[in-house]
Amino acid sequence: MQNYSILDTNRQPYYICFLVAGNDGTEWIDAGLPTPNWFVKFKHSYLIGWLIDGYFHTKKGQEYLNDIIARIIFTLPIKERLKYRPNNPLQVDKIYKLKEFQNLKSLSTSTITTTKINLQGYISSQHDDDMKFWELKLWIEKQIQRNGGEGNMVSFEMLLQYATNMYDWKDFSTAKAKCRNIWRWYEKRNWKYHMLKTTKSEEEIYMTRRERAISNARAKAEKARKAVINAITGLYADEYKKKSGAWHIGKIVEATGVSRNIVAKYLKEFEEENTK
Repeated sequence: MQNYSILDTNRQPYYICFLVAGNDGTEWIDAGLPTPNWFVKFKHSYLIGWLIDGYFHTKKGQEYLNDIIARIIFTLPIKERLKYRPNNPLQVDKIYKLKEFQNLKSLSTSTITTTKINLQGYISSQHDDDMKFWELKLWIEKQIQRNGGEGNMVSFEMLLQYATNMYDWKDFSTAKAKCRNIWRWYEKRNWKYHMLKTTKSEEEIYMTRRERAISNARAKAEKARKAVINAITGLYADEYKKKSGAWHIGKIVEATGVSRNIVAKYLKEFEEENTK
């Protein structure tokens, strides 16, 4: 963990900085947070950061810090946690105690209750006060929604990257293990979270994934084929031909975004169909 000294003090504060979405930059005021040590306004976001007094190398200290970070994420529209200390001068020459962040909100009781029901058979009482666990769990559900809703996968690497960027961990293996437990719960349920459990066997789940992969591959291939055919039969078809009459594959690739080999494949099929 990074510790830096501040002018006129021998203490070694820890810094937490975030990039926040927002145009007016007053969200932290509305949330009742202490005045930040750093505040840098951008066009559609702003950087905000605090120096915190405390020793976070112990398990208890790290859990307490991660709890505060999770609550900040619940309170503000956080885009990213910044792991570097800003070069900008301090606007407030003060080191805050964690208790000064007591206005930070946590998950509502109803949200946690619903989540516990959905996670029945997976969670234990140790998660009750683990704000980091709940925040990561809600994050992955938000990504499922962004990907098109239930049934759409979120990659493990994406979850792990988010978790390691946002939180402090004892070591990488701890972060990986926690993320794997959360990720596998959704994977086993085909990325559906409004259910208590699945009755499908591992083999059935595998077959469902395989069928979906085949279906996605076919849809992708059909989309590419239509793009190529539309280009060579549309109003501007002549633009994709050379003076010799041969197709200008490079131009078709540029116009459709389809790879050169795939373009060549569909051109060949098109020529064969039209010479029958």
